[in-house]
This record gives sequence, C-alpha cells and structure tokens, in this order.
Amino acid sequence: MAEALQPIEVPIIIFSFDRAAYLQRFCESLKAQQGVSLDERRIFLLQDGPISRRSGVRYAEDAAMADSVAAFRAVFPEGQVLASAENLGIAFNIRRGETLAFETLGAETAYFFEDDLELGPSYLLMMERLRALLAPFPEVGYFAAYGDHRARPDPDRVRIVPLDHHWGFALRRGPWKRLQEWLAPYFSIMEKTDYQSRNHIGVYRWLEGRAMAIDKSSQDAMKALACADLGIARVMTDMTFARYIGEKGASFNERRFREMGYDRMVPVERGDLPVEPPTADSIRAILAGQQAHFRNFREREFDGFLRRYSARNWDADRPATREELDSLYALLLDRLPEGEHIYEQYVGKAPVRRLRDIMINSREFRGRTLKT
Repeated sequence: MAEALQPIEVPIIIFSFDRAAYLQRFCESLKAQQGVSLDERRIFLLQDGPISRRSGVRYAEDAAMADSVAAFRAVFPEGQVLASAENLGIAFNIRRGETLAFETLGAETAYFFEDDLELGPSYLLMMERLRALLAPFPEVGYFAAYGDHRARPDPDRVRIVPLDHHWGFALRRGPWKRLQEWLAPYFSIMEKTDYQSRNHIGVYRWLEGRAMAIDKSSQDAMKALACADLGIARVMTDMTFARYIGEKGASFNERRFREMGYDRMVPVERGDLPVEPPTADSIRAILAGQQAHFRNFREREFDGFLRRYSARNWDADRPATREELDSLYALLLDRLPEGEHIYEQYVGKAPVRRLRDIMINSREFRGRTLKT
C-alpha cells in the first residue's frame, strides 16, 4: 500500500521577475516534493511588471516577464498567475503577496518563495513538521528549512536555530499584522521612489530614533529588525533542505555567491529525521540573541555608521535651504530665482525631491535640454 501523502493546505506564494531559468528550476523542485500533495490552485505566481509607474524606468523587457509566466505554467498549469501591470519592486510585490495570503485568502500561515531557491525533495514535508512543532509558540513569526550551509550539524538530528535570510519561509498571520504597523513609516519612505533607488539615508534617519538599528535598508533587513523590536522570533533548521541558486540578481554576483559557499550547498533529502522539539526557553534564547544583535549595533556602531554614510549621501526628502534652491536653479535652469517670493514659498517648506521634480518637468528645463 502506498504511503499516504500529507496535503499542503496553506497557500504557496511565489515571487518572480525576469529570471525564468531560475523560476523553472524552483517550480520543478516544488513539483517534485516527496511525502506531500500539492493543490495547484493554491499556488500563486506574483509576477512583477517591467516598467515603473513612478519613474517610467523600464527594468526588464516584456519578453522576460512572459518567459517567467510560461515557465510557471509549464510546471503548474492550474496554478494562478497574478501579474502586475507595472514594476512594483521586490518590497511592494512581496507585500502584495502577503496581503493576498492573509487578507484575501484569510490564511493563518502561508509559504513564500522567491525564484532563487531550489528545494530538496523533503523541503515542504519539513516545513509542515515545523508548522506543527511551532504551533504552541505564537511568538514565532517566521520559520524556514533552508538551513545554515556553513554549519556542521548532527547528521542524525535536526535542530531549530535562528533564521538568517527570509528565503523559502513561512509567515504567520498574527505576527504579520503586527509587523504592518511597525513597517508603515518604512513603506512611506519606499513609495516615493523605485525600490532600486530607495532613500537609504531617509531610512537610517528614521532608525536613528529607535532602540534597535541596522546598516541596511532592504525590506528583508527591516522585517528582521521589526521582528526583534516587536518580540517576534524567527527560526529555521540547522540542516539545509534547499539550495540557494541566486548566483545572479540584485544581492549577489558570481564571485560573492562562491565566496559565501552557496555553490557547495547540498540539500538533505530525508524528511523523516528526528527534530529536536523547541521549548519556551529555546525560543526565548533565539529571540534574545536576535534582539541583542540589533540593540548592540544601535548602541555601539550605528552613530558612527550614520556619520560616515551621511558625509557622502543626502536625504532627498529634507527641506530645501536657500543655497540648495539657488543651486537647483543654477544647474537646471541656468539662472537664479526671480523674486524673494520664490524663497518664501519653498525654503524650509518643500523637500529637495519635490523642487527637483518640478524643475525637471518644467517647460523651461525641457526646452533647454537636447533630446537624445
């Protein structure tokens, strides 16, 4: 008699952009999961678009978007594609997927994947086991099973350790709702620009008033920081049940990928290994370590980091000074403002970004600019 398969009841959300070859490898590894059964109608592709509505910048060709959708449909013909008409960027595309899972679908837990993780055959089975083991611990918000490829774990027993990157992760609805309020100021900063051109120093200035901080402004880093600040633990297995394949992308290149040893990442194939049961003390210790990391950085290193960073970078949302207004006029319009009323209207009141946009989009500036 064939062994009964465990149905995956939580929605599976996949984020993709322009790397169809990676997406195909991920989808094939998802399709090949052992010990579980998948309902393709509960698998969603959150496909980002090529052109930003904010800036008009094209970040990929239409054909690359179509290739990604085709790669997904080839493996999961009954899966659901939610393609964005515009380029949202990774932060807002992921938020779109989270909203789908927790508000539209009303899920209590959802599994989220980007296109650069190749799953070992027991990844989802291990995730389901973790979901059951962690059910008594509502303070755990994120969990994953991609593991620590640099560690040398006991080959006969799986331990639960602190989560690092948000790769191939589960997120719970309760913690997600708490995170949204904490992250609201961050997303207010993010929505003013394309994600690739985000206002890093604006984020760091916001963190300046908090008890915990980090020297990164990515959505992944902010969520890790938010969890620590809110007392939400993030955990994963010490064993690797997946392989990171993102050799080319926003965060990695071939050299860094190999330097960090991801090319040597080998997934464990067994899904029946015993898992050391978590306890209130072990979860508390993991959370305490994550909190100490961000608190220590804020107390010991953040001020120096911000001082060095702000010496070379400016906040586009700062109120314009008289000197900056003069400089914008001189550089863009080859003149100074006509009349003191211009200074009274804008100096100390309008952000540099707004003034710059007004001038660049003005007829006067466009009339002085050669069309290329």
